[in-house]
Amino acid sequence: MLFDAGGTLVQVHTERLAQALRDRGHDPAELDDAFWRTLVRLDHEFAPTAGVWDGWFSRWLAHLGAACGVPDDVMHEAWTAADGDVSLWDRPMDGAVACLTRLRDAGVRVGVVSNSDGRAAGALQRAGLADLLEVIVDSAVVGVAKPDPAIFAHALEPLGLAPDETWYLGDTVAYDAAAADAAGLVSWVIDHRGLHTVDHPRRVATLAEFADAVLADR
Repeated sequence: MLFDAGGTLVQVHTERLAQALRDRGHDPAELDDAFWRTLVRLDHEFAPTAGVWDGWFSRWLAHLGAACGVPDDVMHEAWTAADGDVSLWDRPMDGAVACLTRLRDAGVRVGVVSNSDGRAAGALQRAGLADLLEVIVDSAVVGVAKPDPAIFAHALEPLGLAPDETWYLGDTVAYDAAAADAAGLVSWVIDHRGLHTVDHPRRVATLAEFADAVLADR
């Protein structure tokens, strides 16, 4: 069983970002909700045709700023400050520890395959999840990113798993499910806030629901 990291097992530590914004004279309106409403844009406006992280991230941040009433330049500055020493993506999703623990206890081999910037392992460690994972694949470390299906080989080989016997859970269809499908894995999508606009045949609302599906299938 493989998982995406950001938006699936961990989320942005919005309180740290909010404090960076307050330090700059802006009290963001409902930042956590704004983050999730902006994150789902990854499946359409910022789908793979948008290019690599550096090619679209500034525009995505501008949308986040607009969603919570913060000017573009202030949001960029605050994000850079809050994300500087350690990645902001280090807040565990509700149920993440319980989900991974249940799977590990049942003998399911688990790992992460993430589009990240080289800091995924540290973020997962701070979130309290790294010790529950057998392998953590970070796109910046291995040099290939979703939706390129080649990234999955970096997890499947050390785990000794075949693609067709492996499920992958992510929060996007355009990146996560597309890559997993192309690699021959069984793709699932998690919609933590019920905001997704892109259809997918295998969808769950919580990590607990996903663990139930995995264990029922076994």
